[in-house]
Amino acid sequence: MKHFLRHYLFYFFIPVLAFACSPMVITKSDLRVGTTGDYPPLTSFDSTSGKFQGEDIDMALRLGKHFGQRVIFIKTTWKELNTDLLAKKFDIAIGGISVNTTREKLFSFSTPLLTERKVAVFRIADRSKFKDFNAIDQPGIRIIENIGGTNELFAKKNIRQATIDVIPDNQQVFKILLNNKADVMFTDETEAKYQQTKHPDLFWLKLDAQISPAYKKAIMFNKSDTLLQLKVNTWLKHQ
Repeated sequence: MKHFLRHYLFYFFIPVLAFACSPMVITKSDLRVGTTGDYPPLTSFDSTSGKFQGEDIDMALRLGKHFGQRVIFIKTTWKELNTDLLAKKFDIAIGGISVNTTREKLFSFSTPLLTERKVAVFRIADRSKFKDFNAIDQPGIRIIENIGGTNELFAKKNIRQATIDVIPDNQQVFKILLNNKADVMFTDETEAKYQQTKHPDLFWLKLDAQISPAYKKAIMFNKSDTLLQLKVNTWLKHQ
C-alpha cells in the first residue's frame, strides 16, 4: 500500500451537493456515504450552499468514480452515526471516524487511513498554564466537547476534577474556546492542526501516550457488507 497515512499538509477540497438538501432519487447503483460534515479538514458542510467538502469527501468521490457509481452524501451526526449506519441509511461512513472497541463490536473497518492521538486544544495565552494533562485536570478548569464522538468519551474517561460541558455542534467548540467560555477541548491531532491554522490564537498540546494511546481512523461498514469492504480495501491498496 502506498503512503496513504495522510498528514493533511495540503487540503484539496471538492465541493459536492449534500443529499440532505437535494431531492435526488437514490438507486441501487448509488454509493451512499454518511458523514457528519463538521470535522475539517476531512469533512465539512456549508449549510448555505448545501455542499460538502474535505479530504475524505474527495476520497469518496474518487472511490465512486472507480466503482462507476454516483456518490450520494448523507448528513449524519456523531451521536446518530452508529444508529444510522446500522439502519442502513448509507453504505459507508467516512470523515475522521476512529476505530475503537465499541464500534468494532458493531461494524467492520477498512484498511486504516491514518494514525491519530488525542491532544488538548486551548488558547495560546494559556500555553504556560497547561503544560501537561495534570495541569488541565484541575478544579475550575472548563472542558468543552461535542456530543456523541470519541472526544466526549475521552474526556469523560480521563477527567476527574475539571468540569465537562458537552454541546451538539463540533464547530462551535472552537468559538467557545476563543471567546473564553471554556478552557480546553480534547480532539484528534489532525483537527487540532487544522484549527490552529484557521485560528492562530489556539494552541494544541500532545498528551502522554499512557493517557492518549495511538489509534486508527478508517472507513466504516456494516459487518454484513463484506464484499464492499473487500472492494474498498483493494482500491485503497493502489492509492
